[in-house]
Amino acid sequence: MANGNLIEIRAKLPGQVTIHPGKHPMKNTDLPGVGDVVEERQEVAFIEAMKMQNQILAPKKGKVVEIHATTGDMVKVGDLLMTLEEL
Repeated sequence: MANGNLIEIRAKLPGQVTIHPGKHPMKNTDLPGVGDVVEERQEVAFIEAMKMQNQILAPKKGKVVEIHATTGDMVKVGDLLMTLEEL
């Protein structure tokens, strides 16, 4: 049961984001889409910076309610990537 708290996942470093649902093109992992439930510390996106793929992890268990970035977008520190509803 959802408690209604929204969790914002923001970019922690600048770079190019990968945040589409489905298989990551270079990693053996599935990225979530809107409506998917993610576990605490599950990979939800990647930011490529200086040729390194940096994981973005869910801080808590939640349901994806909105994805604010698109794969290929260049993001800055603090840009909103995804919103979860805490479960």
